[in-house]
Amino acid sequence: MKNLNIFLYICLVRYKALNHILKKFKKHNISLILDMEDSVQDLFDPKNTIKLKKQSREGLLYLNDKDILKGINTFVRINSESTEFYEEDVKAIKKAISDKPYINGIFLPKVEKYSQIKNCHDLITSSKKDKISIVPIIESQRGLANLESIISEDKDNNIIEYVHYGHYDYCLDNGFWPFPEPYHISYWELIENISKKIYSYKRKYIHTPFPLIENENIYWSSIYYMRENLSIKDINLSLVNIDMNYIKLPEKIKKVKLKNISKDYSYKKIFAEKIINEYINNKSKNKSFSLSRNRFIPPHLYLGAMNFLKRK
Repeated sequence: MKNLNIFLYICLVRYKALNHILKKFKKHNISLILDMEDSVQDLFDPKNTIKLKKQSREGLLYLNDKDILKGINTFVRINSESTEFYEEDVKAIKKAISDKPYINGIFLPKVEKYSQIKNCHDLITSSKKDKISIVPIIESQRGLANLESIISEDKDNNIIEYVHYGHYDYCLDNGFWPFPEPYHISYWELIENISKKIYSYKRKYIHTPFPLIENENIYWSSIYYMRENLSIKDINLSLVNIDMNYIKLPEKIKKVKLKNISKDYSYKKIFAEKIINEYINNKSKNKSFSLSRNRFIPPHLYLGAMNFLKRK
């Protein structure tokens, strides 16, 4: 589909199985986000998290060294500057691009000020000849409040091409429950606010992953909504999974009727309990997120549900 760009998140833990998966995406011009952050953790076992983070760095260097990333538009999401994993992630990226220039950019989480972007770029690049972009992920109240100043400070450096909205972290930071979803009015109010700021500074907006999977209509109706109501011509989507049937635009798209989030406490409680149970029952030991037949549940959604139940 014209002007539809897909950025697919790939967990780096089981990296030796990726070669076959990556081949089928090349012909569809899908960009990759090799993830070393949210999908590479264990909420219930900090020691396992350390092990998984190490595996993800090894995986990045393996894929780079074996030329598996050659010819693929590749980005890497590292851990935020405030974590214990940041320095090791930066070292791995620096080594990879110094050996072979397959990595196009870095997705940097928890960005709240421009210095985080500039510092990350300067640590990774050895000279002015090294070209790598930094994609700030805006996922907190402070990050959104500072978004315009973050982009404007990049005027002379041109490090930023894209800005990514991290919906799950943003909702967790704000204490929302439930998190707004693509059939909620408040969801699109957030997207409109953020995307307008990004486009006013001539940068590109990358949409947050969809929470509902195997739902073709939510996928296409959301794209339709962005194009018709938010004046976004180039739709940049980040996805955690992809059905190859979604590549082709269907003949008919059923518009989703938007609604307000229910204020009923019983509904919120039942939904929180459902999310917690689904997360625990479907989570893999090697990944932090859970995939059921109908829903992608990141750790933020699980934590948001837990926080809600603790409040009452």
